[in-house]
Parts: sequence; structure tokens; C-alpha cells
Amino acid sequence: MDDVILGPGNLAGTGVYAARDFAAGEVVVSYRLQPLDEADYLALPAGEDLFVHSYAGRRYLYPAPARFVNHADDPSCYQDFDRACDIALRPIAQGEPITIDANEETAHELDTFLDAYRHALSKRSEKLLASLIDRHATLWMAGRAVRGRDAFSAALPEAGIASLSEAEWLVGTGRWEALCSAEAVTDSGLRHHTMLLKVVAGNWQIVYHHAG
Repeated sequence: MDDVILGPGNLAGTGVYAARDFAAGEVVVSYRLQPLDEADYLALPAGEDLFVHSYAGRRYLYPAPARFVNHADDPSCYQDFDRACDIALRPIAQGEPITIDANEETAHELDTFLDAYRHALSKRSEKLLASLIDRHATLWMAGRAVRGRDAFSAALPEAGIASLSEAEWLVGTGRWEALCSAEAVTDSGLRHHTMLLKVVAGNWQIVYHHAG
């Protein structure tokens, strides 16, 4: 943490600032995400849930100082998710705030969730599907509603979904819910699918899926 320092900001009252000058392309903040299961998440101290993000349908806790990097419309850094670091978009002067575009982070969460959902559908695996579906979720398929995670996971393979197209997302205020629209290639032809996702216990989950 010698390269950055903490100061006032908008994440639990905290932000991150450059402790030295950075050149464009330099790694500014590196981090190692901590995987959490539901029990781990529920056992977090009060306020720690703010720093949990969901990638590919799994929860991860950000460590300090990365957890305190604030959002900006004109950020000084971008997130390299593969390398787990924030990289300078331009020269950053000592004392300048370290910021990212949090909208890109949300987009990455949703894209990786959809990749995990595609994989579960391609395997027609009830176990993989169940990990991505809320316990109270509803599936609308073939003119009937199926309710509950177990029934949803058991019924969805009947839809014969071979693949899902790139999705259009509408993210709700506060980023805790998102609506997805996509074309599905199924055993009976193309179908339009709509899914509603919400963050449940720190994890993106499907709460409603209209499967045509």
C-alpha cells in the first residue's frame, strides 16, 4: 500500500489517493479477491457486505485498499479483471484520487454471470443451474409457471436451450437488479428470453426467467 493512501471518499466515507506519480499503463492497485460462500457472507461484520461483488455467480470480498477505490465518470484507472488490478489510464499525479468506472465493474459481473448460466444450460445440469437461481425464483415456460429453485432447475432443461445470444441489459438504480433480454437457440427454434436478476445475499441470482 506504499503507492497509495486512504483519505476521504464515497465508499464508507473513504477513498484512495496516489502516494506518488504514476505513468499511464502502470499498475496502481493490486488485489486478491477472497471467495465467500453464503455462510461466509452472512457472517461478515456489519458494513463489510458493501465490498462484496459477484462474478460468474460467485461472491468475492475485495480487500483494502482496492475496496475503497471510488467511481468517477472520468476515471483515472481501469480494472484489469484478469490480472486483478487497477491500471492508470493516464498520468496520475501524487495526491490525485484513484478512481474507476463502476459501471464497467457491474457490466463484468453480469457478463460473467451470463457466461456461467450459458455453461449450466449447455450441460443441462440441475446442480449448476441451482447455484445461479434464487430459492424463490419463477420460470415461465410452455404456458406454465414453475416456482422454487429445485422445480425451476429441474424444468429448465426441458426448454432445450443450446445457446444464448449476447444480451441487452437494463440495470436498476443502485445496481442491485438487472433485466436481461436475449435470443435463445433451442431444440424447437429461436425463442426470445427475458430474465430478471437481483443481488441476493451478495450474489447475482435469477429471480424470474421467461423462456418463451
